[in-house]
Amino acid sequence: MRIQKMLRAIGSPKAVYELRSTPLFTTILIAIFLGIAHMTPFTIRFFSISPYRFDLQFWELDYVLQEQLLQNLPEDCYIADFTFTCGEEESFTIGERISIHFNEVHVDIAQGIVFLEQQFIFVADDQEYVLSYGLLNDLKFGYLQNLDNGYDILFERIAGQLRGILVIPFVLGAYQTGIMTYFIYILGISILSMLLKFGHANFISFKEMINIMVFASFLPIVAVVIIGFFTPAFSTIIFNWGTPLWAFIVYKKYVIPGLQGSPIAEIGKKECE
Repeated sequence: MRIQKMLRAIGSPKAVYELRSTPLFTTILIAIFLGIAHMTPFTIRFFSISPYRFDLQFWELDYVLQEQLLQNLPEDCYIADFTFTCGEEESFTIGERISIHFNEVHVDIAQGIVFLEQQFIFVADDQEYVLSYGLLNDLKFGYLQNLDNGYDILFERIAGQLRGILVIPFVLGAYQTGIMTYFIYILGISILSMLLKFGHANFISFKEMINIMVFASFLPIVAVVIIGFFTPAFSTIIFNWGTPLWAFIVYKKYVIPGLQGSPIAEIGKKECE
């Protein structure tokens, strides 16, 4: 059965070689699945750690500017019963581009926050996120200004509020990126691997080479899924190096003997069951 051969391809170079005649449509579906699997540890890891701090990643405020922002907040303003209470209608700017506004409905900013009565708008790189005060409830600006970590408390809660609305867009974007990079990488190393045909009167087709590369990536991606949950940084290295190395083993053990007229050449010529 084809599925059994696919599972055996995780640890068997012979199974990888036998699967070289897999129909292209089937290979594409498998490649999409592998691209998703490749990104899964990173995606899960991303949302299992502390909330992503947009203010640190996009605003790039140093400690002095962070403290300046916190101290410029109106000390009498607070959030209670999920409502922002503040008599201020002014705004201030931190650095050259971070704008903080209070009770101003119509503002056009590229970076900053607009505090409104029932919701606030977090803006990073011209992208607006309209959020409720859920995790910010019971915060008083004056109280935060007296704490050494008042800035972090405020923006960690903002980041936590952002997490909920970013899950679906981030996951879709991550998987789309994973699938595209997987296809580009497989096509790239398949094209380079076709250079091995020089010196051989007969050689496997480009379609067969792509199939070998796709099924040779099974083992590295299984390793990525397991190891990636603990150290996502090694995922790319494992995949980028593991796939061509495993494919080279297939090439040495089965492709070359097949080109030399070994009986091994007959393996996989028939359509996979």
